[in-house]
Amino acid sequence: MNGETASNVNEVKVSAWYAVGVHQAFSAWTDPAKIAVWFGPENYRAEVLEMEVKIGGRWRFKMISESGEVSHHRGRYLAIEPDKLLSFTWESEEDADLTEGRETRVSVHFRAESGGSRVTLVHERLPSLKAKDALEFGWSSGIPKLRRLLEGKRHD
Repeated sequence: MNGETASNVNEVKVSAWYAVGVHQAFSAWTDPAKIAVWFGPENYRAEVLEMEVKIGGRWRFKMISESGEVSHHRGRYLAIEPDKLLSFTWESEEDADLTEGRETRVSVHFRAESGGSRVTLVHERLPSLKAKDALEFGWSSGIPKLRRLLEGKRHD
């Protein structure tokens, strides 16, 4: 099943079904080794610089494109309900157009559905249409990478 997206100017919503249980899906978002495998758009790789998965804990990732372009993103964890919800702030460091120096909020919901898991992400408080478009692309194009990790498929 392909990912579904919906959005308005202030938020991006991406939802996808995966053929794994909710615990495995949740773990892909909270295990730094797994984040490094799938996080970010196609043709980017992530390096986890900091990741303290607890309320108030901080995270910071370095994203590197195939051409070597680097960007950093950071935030802090707001809510953690194992296998149900992960919520955190998001701020883009170099990409002023994305968050304009302010925190946005990401909430990832996990739900058992039809022998697998439905993962729904909502990224809200976006400052502009340009930010919405860029983040919608990033989150949506990360779905195949996450699917490959969760379902044990190789990238062809």
